Amino acid sequence: MTTIAIIGGSALPRLEGFEELSRQTVDTPYGPPSSPIVAGKFADQEVYFLDRHGLERCTAPHKINYRANFWALEQLGVKNILGTSIVGGIRSDMTPGHFVFPDQLIDYTVNRPSSFYEDEFGFHRHIDFTYPYCPVLHDILVNCAQILGLDFSDDATYGVTQGPRFETVAEVNRLEKDGCDVVGMTAMPEAVLARELDIGYATIGIVGTKAAGRSDGLHVSIDEITSVVEASMEQMYRLFALLLKQLP
Repeated sequence: MTTIAIIGGSALPRLEGFEELSRQTVDTPYGPPSSPIVAGKFADQEVYFLDRHGLERCTAPHKINYRANFWALEQLGVKNILGTSIVGGIRSDMTPGHFVFPDQLIDYTVNRPSSFYEDEFGFHRHIDFTYPYCPVLHDILVNCAQILGLDFSDDATYGVTQGPRFETVAEVNRLEKDGCDVVGMTAMPEAVLARELDIGYATIGIVGTKAAGRSDGLHVSIDEITSVVEASMEQMYRLFALLLKQLP
């Protein structure tokens, strides 16, 4: 039974070598998921794949139906989710092509539904979010990255911004003062929704560029980010292949 899902996005527009077996559209109380959920095999392991930005890849980060995505995956029996993300590097060692497995986050998003219990809340619905990422998945990622010799960090705080625009220099300065090491747009509410459903969740980030004001360039270049991500895909595939075999 397939119990793990990979959520693709800007950092993973496709899963090379993925053998598609079926596509499922799951009805949820929150509407349809971003895209059909594809069941298949990768590296001889069963896995679900979902693109958070949709088949046409035109859904902005703040418009993604996160609740529908996670509800649908839970209904299919998913117990672990790997969310991929392109992030901007704030800390000095967060350079383009660097892999990062965050262990903390700070949420700066606004007006994103971030709970399944907004209309049916009770005191027992409070959840512990002290450590927002699954420690088991995090440790497996670190172990696999070490085996593969990847250039990575496992002690980063992910600042989650609203998007779809990139940040100003002043905003990145604020993020740095707050303790953020990287900045991206999709880790929330994914992490908290997974926690509410008792699903293990981890982010695999690729630093696509230095954040605003942290490089010699005057502007963030989409072409440069795309080039960095494409150059990192082979390592990403190797990481997935090894990780899927090590999951309990």
